[in-house]
Amino acid sequence: MTYIIVLPVGVLTSETRAKQITRELYNITVPLAVQAEYQKDGTVFGVVKHPDGVQHALQVDPAYIIPVHPQANLEKLVSMFPDLTDTERVTLQGYIHTQEQFPFGAIVPSTTTLRDHEYMVANGWFPENEEI
Repeated sequence: MTYIIVLPVGVLTSETRAKQITRELYNITVPLAVQAEYQKDGTVFGVVKHPDGVQHALQVDPAYIIPVHPQANLEKLVSMFPDLTDTERVTLQGYIHTQEQFPFGAIVPSTTTLRDHEYMVANGWFPENEEI
């Protein structure tokens, strides 16, 4: 399993950002305007909480294929990455909108570090004897 530790930004906590990112990834496939009631809290990836209660991480699969709905709105997703330049935002949006589907790993910002399970265990995310 692969993880992305989500840092707080501005007034957004690590938890808020992680949950919003996975929710907005879901909205690429099923935009709010076309969601059924049962989809109103849909997400793509799970969120893992560090035992410190402050840090959160997305449990991701870089090879996971995300289908793109023609009505997908990416504004909220790209707003979760304030460290992206305007050019990077436009490039990201353009890439997604020109695809019918894409692997999640294709949109992970170059400044983002993917962590493996061993790293997470070594850094206190999981008890060492816990199986995932």
